Amino acid sequence: MNRKLTTIFLFIFSSTSLFGQGWLVDENTIQTNWNITFQVGRSALLGEVKTDFSGLMSDVNNQSDWAFNLQMAKMVWDSFDLGFEFGISNYKGFKNSTASVNYLMLNHSFNDEDKNFQPYPIYYDSDVTHFLVYAKYNFINFSTFSQSFLKLNLYVKLGFGLLLPSVEMGYKDLSNYNFTGLQHPLYLKGRYPSPQKYAHLIINPPALGMNYQLSDRIFLSAETSYQLNATDYIDGIPNFNKQLTPEVPDALLDEYRINVMGLTAKFMLGVTYFFNFDTHKQLRLRTLPFYEYRYRSYYSRYQKRSSKKQRQQRTPFFKENFKIEKK
Repeated sequence: MNRKLTTIFLFIFSSTSLFGQGWLVDENTIQTNWNITFQVGRSALLGEVKTDFSGLMSDVNNQSDWAFNLQMAKMVWDSFDLGFEFGISNYKGFKNSTASVNYLMLNHSFNDEDKNFQPYPIYYDSDVTHFLVYAKYNFINFSTFSQSFLKLNLYVKLGFGLLLPSVEMGYKDLSNYNFTGLQHPLYLKGRYPSPQKYAHLIINPPALGMNYQLSDRIFLSAETSYQLNATDYIDGIPNFNKQLTPEVPDALLDEYRINVMGLTAKFMLGVTYFFNFDTHKQLRLRTLPFYEYRYRSYYSRYQKRSSKKQRQQRTPFFKENFKIEKK
């Protein structure tokens, strides 16, 4: 009788123990290997590239400003992600001597019988909202002979989508408007009282980043990237050649336009959270109440668990002793 009871108790407790050791199967399904990332950093307009890529130009002195991105992606193959990105980037700059800016000096909008632009210092302030789809490839983690794989890996990312610019440009000193007959601001698009925004194409050439794995779910990252924006007015100054004169009407302005694309750059720091969707949670809780559903990311396969001795050396006040002490 005692032997039967012992067998029953051993079966019950060993079964519970086995259920408690349940591990997520390493399968890449529609529910597994998702991630969400938040990034914040600095952005700047580097200049404007001619559409034939014959040169880089800039009418103003550009300064860096803040930007943030929110991303959501799914690993579709090993190391390869597809995702969606939403972000807002701010740009600003100035120019103290504006006598060389054709748009301001030669455009009839600023030069007629009642208005006369004077080359006083100007500023611009812009913000750009973008929506991207992107592909991301994660390289295998770095490794060393002594420590095997490290918790670091590089990645590259390529994306394209749409951007919606909002721009304001004007004199730094508002009193200068009194001497020119002009109104503030000199250029406005995408902001009140002209809130209509126009969509433009944005291409994100391969960005380079580095991940550091804090845990199975949380990664830290640093990323640098460039963007080609199919618009020439992020700095509030459309580009025209020197043949433009105040006598040219609006209908003919495009003949004097220089076609360029904005070239911007970002340096971003981010945190990524990896997760799986669990559509069978309620069913599992009913049928296997002792089952422990633990998460392991794809990238954890490259991590080598340290030995007990190494963990104790790193945390000297913690001892992994599971033996029952005798009193």
